[in-house]
Order: sequence, then C-alpha cells, then structure tokens
Amino acid sequence: MLFISSNSNDPYINLALEEYLIYNKEDEVCVLWQNSPAIIVGKNQNTMAEIDYEYVTENKIPVVRRLSGGGTVFHDLGNLNFTYIVNKGEFGDYVGFTKTLRDYINSLGAHAEMSGRNDVLVEGRKISGNAQYLWKNRLLHHGTVLINADLSSLAAALRPDESKIQSKGIKSIKSRVANLSEFIQISTGDFRSGFERAIKAEGGVQDYTLSHDEWNKVLQLADEKYRTYEWCFGYSPRYSFHKKERFAAGGVEIFMDIKDGIIEDIKIFGDFFTQKGVDGLADILKGTPHEYESLSKIISNVEIDAYISGLKKEEFLSCMI
Repeated sequence: MLFISSNSNDPYINLALEEYLIYNKEDEVCVLWQNSPAIIVGKNQNTMAEIDYEYVTENKIPVVRRLSGGGTVFHDLGNLNFTYIVNKGEFGDYVGFTKTLRDYINSLGAHAEMSGRNDVLVEGRKISGNAQYLWKNRLLHHGTVLINADLSSLAAALRPDESKIQSKGIKSIKSRVANLSEFIQISTGDFRSGFERAIKAEGGVQDYTLSHDEWNKVLQLADEKYRTYEWCFGYSPRYSFHKKERFAAGGVEIFMDIKDGIIEDIKIFGDFFTQKGVDGLADILKGTPHEYESLSKIISNVEIDAYISGLKKEEFLSCMI
C-alpha cells in the first residue's frame, strides 16, 4: 500500500486527489489530509438543503461535493481526514476500515466503538463519520476524525432553514458530535503523526510522493470539476424554494423551482406597489443559477424599483437565498 501525506489544505485539491488516485492508479493507497474550513457534501445530497447558505457565503466557506454518498460534514484544521483505496474491498465494511483508527484511539486512553453503519463514537458521541465509493474493483473508504474542530462553526454552517427548501435529495442524519480532545489531551498534529505511525506499523506500507505530472493532473481536475458550481451545487436533485420577507416597500414572497441548480420557475407575490408587472422580473431570473454571485450579477443590471416600488436590490436578493 502506498502512503501519501497531503500537504494541501485546499478542499478542492484534496477531493480531486482522491478521484485521481482511484481512477488512475492501480496501487492500493492510504492518504492523510486536512482541509481549511469547508463543507463537504455527499454525492446524492441537495447542497442548498444541507447548509446555512447565508452563513456560508458571509464567511466564505467553500462547499464541495465528494464522490461518496452519506451525509454532509464540516472540515477545518482541527479535523483529520483519512482515505483508503483498495482493490477488491468489501463495500459496507466500515468495521474493518476503521479498526486501525479505533485501536489507535483506544491506545490513547479513550474507548472508541462503532455505532450504526458508519460512525465511530467515544462515550456515546460521534467523533468520526465514514463513507465509501465503489468504482469497478476499486473501493474508496474515507472518514473524518474530529480532534480540535470548531464545533460552533460546524453547527452554524450546517443549520439550513428547512422552511425555505423542500428537497428531493437525501438528508443528513444529525448526531451528537464531539472533539476527541474532550476525552484525551492531544493536538491535531500529534494525533496525525501517531495515526500515521499506527497505519505504517501494520506493515506493507511505503511512502509515495506524486510526480510533478500527477500533481498537475490533480490540480486540473480540481479546477475543472471540484471548484465548479455545476458539480458542487448543480448536481443537486430538484428542489423547491420559498421565502417571505417584509420591508419598508412591503411584503415580498418568492416561490422557485430549482432543477440542476438552475431556476426553472419563479413566482413573486406581495402587497407592494409596482410600475411594471413582476412577471417580467421573473422572466429575467429564469435560467439563472441559484447562488449568490450569479443572482447578484443579474440583479445588478435590473431596475428593481421599477418592478417593486421602493425595494432595494440588496433586499430583493436577500429573498432569493
């Protein structure tokens, strides 16, 4: 098994690295990696239904879709991620793939145990979530380990307003999470070093460094796929959006149907006054990606006051996210 320690904290690059390794290498691989603050969405999930979009946008937190299914997770530098890619592995074998992790945690003085299908708990609280992806005869298993993560940011970023979005996707199951550092005194760096030693102690593991050409391919994949709106948001299942706000100009209520991340239909209601029919405004917005930058760009070229008298562009934009 090849062992790779990723020096990148870029979530787009690290997820692209996983994809490159499963599709382009024949060797079995183990990777340890950490991301700067980011939200990682399961492949089959509706991104907008998993996050507090306004919080994420204001705090410039990247939102990235991964290859595997399962729920949405929050990453930061207090969280360690591990990936195994093996040939002819058994899909659904979460016990086997987390054994080294659990044994290592137990050696530190905390008792780690499996719960349900894919979680690792310490004293009844989740410190690790895991997911898998199968391609031909190659199985990718990856997991998180919360060590010193910012749990307040995790809670804020993953608190969607469920009254706004009716999703057709698979929702995350909320669990009581905890940092491992609540049970044992250890830094994220020390845990990473110790876990690496535990992996290598099993034998048959050799360090591997990607070539310059391989890294270029990973970076290209990150740019062409993982950084794109189409993959991270547009891949989402169809959903409906509803929001109602009151401003000095009057009440504004918006209903939207979103398909492939694009506004397919939109209706605007309210007790406001208007010079032009709001159906004209709705027509302008149809076909726009349902995300802040695209909507802001469209609205910047629209005289909102002509459609809803006295309403500011920023106010109208706030009704759409």
